[in-house]
Amino acid sequence: MTIRHTLALAVLSAQVALAQDDPIRPPARPLTISLFSESVSLPTFKGFLRRPNLGVRIGTEFYYRNRPGSQLIQTLNVGFYHHRGLQSGLYLNTELGYRKFIGGFFAEGFIGLGALGLSQQLRRYERTETGDFRLASRWMLRAMPSVSAGVGYQFGRQTTMPVTLFTRYEAFGETPFSNRGIPVLPHSALHIGTRFPVNP
Repeated sequence: MTIRHTLALAVLSAQVALAQDDPIRPPARPLTISLFSESVSLPTFKGFLRRPNLGVRIGTEFYYRNRPGSQLIQTLNVGFYHHRGLQSGLYLNTELGYRKFIGGFFAEGFIGLGALGLSQQLRRYERTETGDFRLASRWMLRAMPSVSAGVGYQFGRQTTMPVTLFTRYEAFGETPFSNRGIPVLPHSALHIGTRFPVNP
């Protein structure tokens, strides 16, 4: 073996050792943050801007399919809102959705299910076994089905750190409700938010 071969072998060994010391980083996980205005109503755009009931939602996404033109998505979110004079809500939910891109623009739709913890502002009474009434707990846990649709734009799609701005309309339910025979109390929320990758 010549000196040239020895040096080449030494350089190759050093490169292999350096590659082993520099593990491949996993892909960045997207973080979604949105502010929203909530109202208790059937699907409508009324009441979002007049004395809004504000909330915030933070979540992430997992992709079953991630193509340049479309994505099949599972989300995981935690959110909080305060409705003046009625209730405060803290929820954890997951959604299944589809997003279609046209250039940087996209449209998306989701269906979801979650758990909604409520702190009631108004005091409620419940009937006891003897027929009397007593104060009910302010705290309640409800199921939270949801459906939503939105549009947005993704900046820097060809880079490793794209940033997204979006708006989304969401209708969600609070069930069981059981007031005057109504099984579900409908809520509406209008979100404005951003999504960006966060390195693990």
